[in-house]
Amino acid sequence: MAQQTDHRFAGCYEIKTVKGKDFKFDLYGSTTDVMREKFERAGPSRPSDIPTQQRWVRPRPYEKITIYDEFDSIALGELPDPQGPAIMTHATVANRNKDIVFINGATGTNYTGPVGTGTATLLAANQIGVQFGNGGINAGLTLKKMTQSRYVLDVNEVPQPDRFFAYSAKQLNNLLTNVDQVANYLYNEVKALVDGKIQRFLGFDFKLTQLLPVTSAGVRTNIFWQKRFITMGIGMDQRTHVDILPTQQHALQIRTVMLLDVTRMEEAGVGTVTNDETV
Repeated sequence: MAQQTDHRFAGCYEIKTVKGKDFKFDLYGSTTDVMREKFERAGPSRPSDIPTQQRWVRPRPYEKITIYDEFDSIALGELPDPQGPAIMTHATVANRNKDIVFINGATGTNYTGPVGTGTATLLAANQIGVQFGNGGINAGLTLKKMTQSRYVLDVNEVPQPDRFFAYSAKQLNNLLTNVDQVANYLYNEVKALVDGKIQRFLGFDFKLTQLLPVTSAGVRTNIFWQKRFITMGIGMDQRTHVDILPTQQHALQIRTVMLLDVTRMEEAGVGTVTNDETV
């Protein structure tokens, strides 16, 4: 079947192995933290605390279970094996689940504070609306929205390496069709129209996926971020068990499990762009 089989965001975030039910990240520093000018010789020390914040990950369990009756090998003509299609399907589902958890963590409510009871949402200034730069009319992905995405990270002093932009097939169509700077080789070292894809533009590495959320009205949310501003906490990475179940008439069970969560480390390095896919 036609489907996304790989983990599209692999390598686009930081990873933390979590032992226990949760983990607290301590973040140090602030843009308002400055040095004090010294006016006297051998005067008393005047210490100042380093501003700190906290972010939490609480890995949640996920599973997929498939069971085959003991006679399926006869009735169906093939018994699943560790390299068979059933196992590969489980791996595909696990890969997509990592992307879904990543998207939810990148755009949703994150937990903050000393005990993880505070909440944080995306900054309003980092959310580029569906009508941005289009005179109050809904638009797809435009050059103005792309340059604004870069501006949001630049003005927040987000490091320029390892910036990513997640988009869907419709936004690819928008860029290839309407943005000359993408399709024209005079602007872009890689001619996007040759391969029909965009790998890098405006300092972003592009990640194509149809898993990005879309409303019933056809408005899809794209995400842009810098790698170190999103972390995946992994309690247990993907693991697949193949077992015979004596208490279920010796049925064959294939069970794939994982334990993970995703958090933004700071709102400054993550943003969204909404685009109308009906126009």
